[in-house]
Amino acid sequence: MGRKSKADQRRTQIIQAFYQCVVDAGLAGASIRKIAEAAGVQPSTLHHYFTGRDEIIEEAVAYYTDGIFEGFRTQMKGEAGEGGAENKDGPTLDQAISFIFSKGMINEEHTGFFLECLVAARGNPRIRATIARLFERFRNAVIEHLVQVPGFEDLAPARQELLASTIVAVHEGIELQWFADPGRVDLARTLETTKDIISFFIRESNPGQSASKGG
Repeated sequence: MGRKSKADQRRTQIIQAFYQCVVDAGLAGASIRKIAEAAGVQPSTLHHYFTGRDEIIEEAVAYYTDGIFEGFRTQMKGEAGEGGAENKDGPTLDQAISFIFSKGMINEEHTGFFLECLVAARGNPRIRATIARLFERFRNAVIEHLVQVPGFEDLAPARQELLASTIVAVHEGIELQWFADPGRVDLARTLETTKDIISFFIRESNPGQSASKGG
């Protein structure tokens, strides 16, 4: 059991070193030698724990995706636990969607890292599949929390999936624009517009009902 724990720690150490190499020098600069140097190990050690750099990319995407969504769930649990009677039925629309436009999900390091991994996915089906799972988890996380918003749970599953996909698309597009020119993208205003889109979608799908905007 102890040997397995040590192996897990070493793999995490290598993944974190790889992430920092990509953040500092891009994927092209994250060679096996550089990763090993950043992790404080010999290059042969990397080959002991990973079959190659592509596997490190796959594991790194999964590792940092886990961290992002754990932050999302922690945020939502905290929001749902505050506010007394106001939050007894779960998070409002405002609380449920704010996190995805926060610095927890859009920041220079994370955004740059995942953009580099997307490029690598073009030529590697396994990395592409890992990225696909990332987006699937993103959609599921959106649905998981929007289902507590009045009107959303009344949508057919296909409509819920469509709205979740639209939110993810808005997020990814805004993230790319922010990364290219942060001075021209106002994340707070984008958040408000996204909430308007969600409210409109739910309202039009459920005539006579309206989505709460977080008040």
